[in-house]
Amino acid sequence: MHINVIVLGWLLALLLSFSTGSATAGIVAATGILAPLAQDGGSLHTSLLVVAVGAGSIGLNYVNHAGFWLVKESFGMTLGQATKSHTTIQTIVSVRGLLMALLLSVFA
Repeated sequence: MHINVIVLGWLLALLLSFSTGSATAGIVAATGILAPLAQDGGSLHTSLLVVAVGAGSIGLNYVNHAGFWLVKESFGMTLGQATKSHTTIQTIVSVRGLLMALLLSVFA
């Protein structure tokens, strides 16, 4: 399949983080899978891949993430409020991180 490695890293981290409920597990698993592909590019490309994986790990932050509950309880939100605000904001930040990594990769 022909897919940009940065997009692949972001997508893997996003899906693994969402499915396991842990951003750390998403990062570690995605980097383990992508490590052989990261050796092909230079140091800037590898750094952008790291940024994309980190950004992907915070997207779709939902009820299976501890951070979701921390924010929900800290601000006294209902489950619906936390889902609408926290999950949406985290996903927007995640997508923006991917877009910035892709934009910078153009100059790499």
